[in-house]
Amino acid sequence: MEVSRSKKGIFISQRKFVLGILKDGGCLGAKPVNFPMEQNVKFSDEGDLLKDPSSYRRLVGGLIYLTVTHPDITYSVHILSRFMHAPRKPHMEAAMRILRYLKNNPGQGLFFSSQNDLSLRAFCDSD
Repeated sequence: MEVSRSKKGIFISQRKFVLGILKDGGCLGAKPVNFPMEQNVKFSDEGDLLKDPSSYRRLVGGLIYLTVTHPDITYSVHILSRFMHAPRKPHMEAAMRILRYLKNNPGQGLFFSSQNDLSLRAFCDSD
């Protein structure tokens, strides 16, 4: 984790880790996407099993670690983590899409303002 402190507040990111996971996944030259997962995708235990499930498990494990500073991928990673025992080709394709989403802004992180009233505010788009 990278932590930057200034008079405005504290910024926490995992830029170096994101770039490393993009390199390991071979996505440094891939076209970025705007959303981590396609809408209305249904995953199941159908499709071809991956020949090497350890690469999927390593990738999803890294994505789980990234959810600390990237809460926007939490739901997508949660869905993919349910298939760690027997990952299939569609699951790996969805994990690669998350990487392409992260490529859009690898330096994204959390900012904690020093001028904060410490009240919790959240937004949820249920559509």
